[in-house]
Amino acid sequence: MKKNINYKYLNILLVLGIAYLLFLMRDIWIGAVSKIIAILLPFIIAFGVSYVLYPFLKFLIEKKVPKTLSVFIIIIVILLIVGLTAYYVVPLFVNQLINLLSSLGKISTDMATKYGVDTKIINDTINEYISKIIKSIGDILSSGSFIAILSKSVDYASKFIIIFIVSIYFLVDMPNIRHKVKKYLMKTNKKRYHLISNIDKEITSYLKGLGIFMVIQFFEYTFLFLIIGHPNFLLLGVLACITTVIPYFGGIITNVIALLISSVVSSKLFILTLIITLVFPNIDGYIISPKIYGKTNQIPPLLTIFSVFAGGALFGFAGIVIAVPLTIIIMSVIKSYKNEITVKIKKVKDKM
Repeated sequence: MKKNINYKYLNILLVLGIAYLLFLMRDIWIGAVSKIIAILLPFIIAFGVSYVLYPFLKFLIEKKVPKTLSVFIIIIVILLIVGLTAYYVVPLFVNQLINLLSSLGKISTDMATKYGVDTKIINDTINEYISKIIKSIGDILSSGSFIAILSKSVDYASKFIIIFIVSIYFLVDMPNIRHKVKKYLMKTNKKRYHLISNIDKEITSYLKGLGIFMVIQFFEYTFLFLIIGHPNFLLLGVLACITTVIPYFGGIITNVIALLISSVVSSKLFILTLIITLVFPNIDGYIISPKIYGKTNQIPPLLTIFSVFAGGALFGFAGIVIAVPLTIIIMSVIKSYKNEITVKIKKVKDKM
């Protein structure tokens, strides 16, 4: 018993020593890790894209469409969506965004007049940010750093092309990749295979449901705000779509912005906007969302809110986006190893 305890202390000291050495050498390994991540990131994103698109490929293959033709159909559909969005949606979206930014001062002044609110701080902040943006643009044009921005743009464009091409390769080979992973896990550890299989099923279900829900949110709110005559209907539709990835809080952000803008346009528009923001989120939450997600990914609301808050606090917006998928993975692992965890906890309690 004594010998075992000594080994435990030795292992702890060894781990602490390694951790201290890593801390001392952080400038070296952080730089190396950053470079490795920068190299691998386009391929990781490409694999993620192909993973998300695989259910559509699987659906077409199950409908007896040849795999090569299925991949071609998916690529054409994506290019059509991107092309039509760039041609029709982006110009209108940019126009509405510019109009909104240029009228922020007027909105703030109108709110002060109508509701007697002191908006001096808001006006000063808006003017300060606008001045900074104008100054930054002037500095870019005068200092010759425009070339650097052009170079950066080319860099992003080339990464996008690489991601697009590699995604196609991954998508074509995805059935084979999944088969090899399945075969390896079945041979080495069946329990681990069932765990990975369950995680794959849950994440696929979540991503599929999220994608469908985002599309519904875009068309639903764009159409609703359009028919009531809201000046920023497309901007709000896009915002409703994007903020869907933020459970519970995303819709509130869109609704507050919609109400603030409508409140200084007209009382009629404000009342119509208020009706939309009160009625349709409940329809989405109690009717549409359960129909899309079904009985999968049933995460307790409090846990979802905590995971989103923790993800945002640790990693910003990226943390908010990955919070729910990561929670699904953790819950799947806990569910799979629930019995083992219970037994180990019982042993620890018995020793105490």
